[in-house]
Parts: sequence; structure tokens; C-alpha cells
Amino acid sequence: MKIDRLLEILILLMNREHIQAKELASRFEVSTRTIYRDIDTLSLAGIPVQMTRGRSGGISLMSHFTLAKIPVTPKEKHVIQLALQNLKTTHFPEINPLMQKFTALWEAEEHDWIVIDPAEYGAPPERNELFDLMKYCILEQRKLAFTYHNSNRETTTREIAPIKLWYRGNAWYVFGYCFLRQAYRLFHVHRISDPHVTTHFEPLNAENIFTIFREQATTPATKIDVTLEFSNAVYYRLLPIFPVDILEQRSGHIQVKTKIPKTDWLYSFLLSFGPDVKIIAPEELRVEIQTNLEKAIQNYQS
Repeated sequence: MKIDRLLEILILLMNREHIQAKELASRFEVSTRTIYRDIDTLSLAGIPVQMTRGRSGGISLMSHFTLAKIPVTPKEKHVIQLALQNLKTTHFPEINPLMQKFTALWEAEEHDWIVIDPAEYGAPPERNELFDLMKYCILEQRKLAFTYHNSNRETTTREIAPIKLWYRGNAWYVFGYCFLRQAYRLFHVHRISDPHVTTHFEPLNAENIFTIFREQATTPATKIDVTLEFSNAVYYRLLPIFPVDILEQRSGHIQVKTKIPKTDWLYSFLLSFGPDVKIIAPEELRVEIQTNLEKAIQNYQS
């Protein structure tokens, strides 16, 4: 759209001393004549744009031009930058242009003092397309249909009225009204496959929606008391997971006594340590892990 191009030209001019019409034409895939018409439009709107000839010439803003400034302290600017960096985890393409606009409006240099990379090794490119699809359905009030694989290895076909995306514990969830269950549900995004848009849905009664969302989002899993022994070789892996004060150093190993949610994560977590972990308690967990290991060994026996 022309208005988007005009705004982006203005942002570019605010960040650069001058820019050639050919460069703008190439960037926006239009003719130089169209760029000159855009410059005329900006001038008619009261933007002091000037054009100079010569090798060092081009299109530029007069030095006195500024947009109205918001009284924001340098510390607040860094907080906003951090918030926008965090929003990059949403995979939405609007974030980078937004950061450029804030930088231009504040006449500030963008310092790359933090990098937040949500990329997953081996994640399929379709994952970003799924986020775009969910965003579209939420904003445009369209139903989203998909195949869902739950933690009990059951597969069902679902259709939901999506309401909110939620990021927690390095995982994405979509919250919405499930027409199969006739209730609000929280779905793990990584367990969704074959997503597609269906029909429009009417705005839902928001009176209790977010109370339900908070209840589902914060309902803790059942925790169990565990005593684990890890070899010293994996000490570095324990630091991001357990507080240092419960990592009890003993001769040849590290003992951990704590409460842990009994979820699928617990089993995969313990199995990932292989011979570097020993379950002391509870006995039930010892037996379950031993059974899983025996099944795994059977896969390699002829």
C-alpha cells in the first residue's frame, strides 16, 4: 500500500543522511518516477524533503525536521527494546519494522545488547506458518481445525475458536473453545498437525474466559518427592534446573532431594542422563524408569 511505502520512506530518511531514488525504487520494486511522486506527496503533507544533485546528493530531510517525541528515559528505551526482542519469539514479521520505527522516533542508535533466539534445532519451516495461521484466526475470529496428539498418545481431530497464544517454560500453547469437548482447552502447539482455517465464529462471552484461562494455565501438575544421585560429570546440566543449595556434593556423585511434577517431562529428563543418574526414591519411579529402559533395550536385541 502507498501509505505503508510513504511511512517506510520517511523512516529511512530519518535514519540516513540521504538516499538515492534508485535505491528506494529497487527496495520497493517500483519505478523512480513513482518514488519522485511519493516525495512530492510527502512535501505536500508538510514533510521538509529536499533533493540535491551530484555524487553525494540524493533525497534527504532538512536538518530541523523531527517528529513529536515521547518523554522516555534511556532506561525505559532499553526496557522497550528488550520487550520487542522478546516478542521476536512470536515469529511475527511485524517486530523488526516496529523496532526500526522506535529507533527513528527517538533518534537513537539501536544497540544489540541482547539476543533472544527462540529457534529450535530441527524445527520444520511449517512451524512459522502455523504461528501466522493462529494469529490470523485469533484476530479475524476464524475457527482453527487440526489434528491433535495428546500426552497419552491419543490422536483426535479438533476444531477450536482460538483466543490467545501463550508462551511458558520454552513451549507455546494456544487457548480456545474446543467444539469437540464443548469446553475451553489449552493445546500444546508442538502437538498440532494439519492445521487449517474453517468458518467464522461470533465473539465469545468474555466474562469468564480469562478466569478459565488463568486456571488452566496455572494449574500445577502433581508433585512427588524424589531423591536422585547424579554423577559429577553432569553437574553443569543440573545448574539451570535445580537451585544450587539442593545440589549436595558427596563422594563421587551429587545428591538431589526435591519435589518434581510427575509429567512426561520427568521421564524424558531422567532417561536423558543415561548411566549418570540413579533414582533412590520413590520406588515406583525407579520401577517405571527401569521398565522403560528394558523396553528400549529390546528394540536393539535381535
